[in-house]
Amino acid sequence: MSDVDKGGQTVSATRFAELTGVSRDRLRTWERRFGFPEPVRVGSGPRRYALADAARVVAIRHAAASGTPLPDAIDAARATEPLEAPALGAFRHAVERAPVPVALVSGPEPLRMAWCNAALRAVEGSPAPGELLGGVAAQATGAVLREHFVKDLRPIEVEHPPWGGSVVSAGSRPLRSRSMVYRLPGAPGERPLVAIVGVETRGEHEARVALAAAEDELARLRRRDERHDRWLDALGGLAAEFQHEPGPDVIASALDILIRQTQAVDVGLASYVSGRLALHGTRRGALGSTALTVAAHPQIGRALRDVDGAWLEETAANALGVPEGLVAVGVPVAVAGEVLGLLVMVFDEIEPLDADNRRLLAAISASVGFALLRDRLVRELQRASRPAPPTGRFARPPGAGAPPPGG
Repeated sequence: MSDVDKGGQTVSATRFAELTGVSRDRLRTWERRFGFPEPVRVGSGPRRYALADAARVVAIRHAAASGTPLPDAIDAARATEPLEAPALGAFRHAVERAPVPVALVSGPEPLRMAWCNAALRAVEGSPAPGELLGGVAAQATGAVLREHFVKDLRPIEVEHPPWGGSVVSAGSRPLRSRSMVYRLPGAPGERPLVAIVGVETRGEHEARVALAAAEDELARLRRRDERHDRWLDALGGLAAEFQHEPGPDVIASALDILIRQTQAVDVGLASYVSGRLALHGTRRGALGSTALTVAAHPQIGRALRDVDGAWLEETAANALGVPEGLVAVGVPVAVAGEVLGLLVMVFDEIEPLDADNRRLLAAISASVGFALLRDRLVRELQRASRPAPPTGRFARPPGAGAPPPGG
């Protein structure tokens, strides 16, 4: 028994048994009877086996299972140094010009590219014969390949990263390649090989990419339509609410409608007077009372000037007290060019402000602006309708009682 770890390329007896499908007891029987495989020790440590012998043990096991006497199978495996991949000339000629990628992989550990056909060689960045399959080995596909070296399994379809390492995606979903995996028969002494055969042509793969992109676009449109429906319902709710008598309760109820229909975390309305915004809290308490000078925040100043909603940048959001992890959109409220305030809507995540969304925000801004303007006009009319106190000689001094009868 060798007492040198050959370059560190050894594994424990348990791991070696898992890789080869040969039990530890059977390995020790082979060692006693035939001197193979020869374990190594590091100092007085336990038995370890060279990874280079894993393929030999697998080849011996397959040869013995097919009827070859065990001593002959062991002699054949030991005779070739190192074990070479079988010629498999007929198989290679049959698949060399196949329109799908075909790879022959040696193993079980490490997994290495033994041969690939023209379709796979044409893929930029694909592994060349002799290279380790690190990307595949780290995936679930690597475990499937190792099982095919060890067990007598039927062909199975697997998904794996695209050859070449490039990530092909449609929208937010990365697309994976589909292949069949099965072990090739081999003669005694030949390195065991597992084939990976693509099950879709380039045209089929491109069609699948296009289909996935179309599905993502459909999902995006559905999300947009669902959002638009909710916001249109919010506009309908605002219109119905503003038919009631004016007053602060109507505005508060309108903000609750916006939270419910737009799925906002919170909503508040900051008033605008003489270049300053004053926010007196929000409906759900996410933001407290605060005031800021618009001139100190160019983004808010531009939004109010252009009457155009925008997601607030970090400085402006911090000034309004937007909690960390949340985002806010500022919607200017203006009527006939006069800025009345800023609607602050807090969300969990940013949504795109495309043309449709901007129109919806503009409609909400106009609705809220109408309510604010109506309240202002009502207050002014109420003040104007109050009778003016008498003046001149008919005026009574403060605190004077009613004039005596007949006075």
